[in-house]
Formats: sequence, structure tokens, C-alpha cells
Amino acid sequence: MEKAVAFDYSPEKESQLGITSVGRSDTMAGHRFGPAVRPYYLIHYILAGSGTFQVNGVDYHLHSGQGFFIEPNYQTYYIADELTPWSYVWLGFTGSYATALIQQLAISEQTPIFNNDHYYELADCVNQIIQHPLMNTATELRANSNLLRFLSLIADSTVVSGHRATQRSPYVDRAIAYLAQHVTTASADQLAQAVNLDRSYLSILFKQATDLTPGQYIRNFRITKARHLLESSMLPIEKVAQQCGYDHANSFTRIFKQTYGMTPRKYRRQVREQNPK
Repeated sequence: MEKAVAFDYSPEKESQLGITSVGRSDTMAGHRFGPAVRPYYLIHYILAGSGTFQVNGVDYHLHSGQGFFIEPNYQTYYIADELTPWSYVWLGFTGSYATALIQQLAISEQTPIFNNDHYYELADCVNQIIQHPLMNTATELRANSNLLRFLSLIADSTVVSGHRATQRSPYVDRAIAYLAQHVTTASADQLAQAVNLDRSYLSILFKQATDLTPGQYIRNFRITKARHLLESSMLPIEKVAQQCGYDHANSFTRIFKQTYGMTPRKYRRQVREQNPK
């Protein structure tokens, strides 16, 4: 299952640049998509959480701040993590100019994974297109301007190669299980103590399995849990912060906005508007 806002379009065949798909998805645990093949370019950017992307028989375990690129006519498959399901935005596009633009970027079918720190800006490009659906020449031009802005930010990415998913160590699984039970108080030191490992060695295992340090994984876990509490409960913002390990609502709001591009209060209101009871 997932909560998604998505639009699909069919640009004119002679269009040099046209948007084919745009959206945002807040997935549930284990949500799967594919195998799928699309006739256009597609870029996903992960705002929070983690999951696995598969193309050409290669698995990539990805997390917030990373993205994946899909070329036309390639079969892909992706699945959200069971404990920290991902939230991502995407843009699909086509046209002769699209091909020329992609050739200028470092991403490709051989190197589809990238790191990018422009959380808010990339999400804003997508949100601007979602908020102003393509209805006429004016909205199409506006959408294409946001597409170009999106690609300009992707051009600033660091491409990741050889980033395969690996079988997770049982120590990492035990540490994550401990975190799930002690999310409000867990620290990297406590995870190491819980599995009887040196902290630096546990950090190596975490990096191998998730590409995150224990501290980064804790942050990812907490903000993802907070997102689901905002979606599924009526708890006040202060209580959501406390239940996810944030001592102060202000710091929680700041971190949430850095991750999702909006305050917790605005996010909850948006979810309810999109999914009225």
C-alpha cells in the first residue's frame, strides 16, 4: 500500500521536451512496484526512509538523499524497507531535448544511483508541477521550467557506482529490532551494547548493509515513524515528537521540514485533504 499523488501526461509526439509522469509517494512497509517497463526517462528522489531498487539484475539499497534513474524500456523493480519505508518524488519526461539533456548528466543505465543534498528544492520542483496540472500552454511552460530546474539540481549530484545491496548481518538485524523497541532513547552506543559489539565495528556493518551509520539510521527511523504517526493518529505534534525520540517539538519540526520540505502540521493537513474520511 502507499499514499500517493500522481499525474500522467501524454506529450505531443513532436514535443522536444514533455512531462509524462509526476508524483509523490509515502509508501507503507514492504510496498512493491514492478517489474515495470516505461517508454520514457524517469528519476526518483528519496526524501526519507529506505528501500531497494533493482535494474539489470543488480540490487541497490538506497536511503534519503539518494535517487535512482530509469532509462526508457528498461525493466525495473523497487520495494520499500519493512522498518523505514521510503517517501519519494518522481518526474518522468521525454523528447529529443530530454535525450540531449540526459547525455550531459552523469547518470545513466550503467550508473543509475546518485547522492543529492537538495532535499527541499527537488521536492519543490515536483510539488509545483503537482499543484499546477498541465492544462494549457501556460501551465505546460511552467511545468517544463520546473523540470529543467529539477534536472539542473540533478546535475549537481554525485553519482554512486558499485552500490549493491548486501545480505544484512544478523547483528544489524538485532540492532534494528532493539531500535524499534527503544526508539525514544536509543543511541548508537546503546545499539552496540545491545548486540555486544564495538561501536566502530557495528558502524562498519551498518554501512555495508544500509549505507548509513547507526546514528544516521536512527535519525531515518525516527523521522519515518513520525511521518506515519502524523498520517494515522490524532496525537498532538508535541506527543508525536516525544514518541519518536525528540525532546523538543521545535527541533522535531526543524528536522521534519528539512526532510519533507514542510512542517509536521502542514504535512498532516495535506494528508487529510488528500485522503478525506
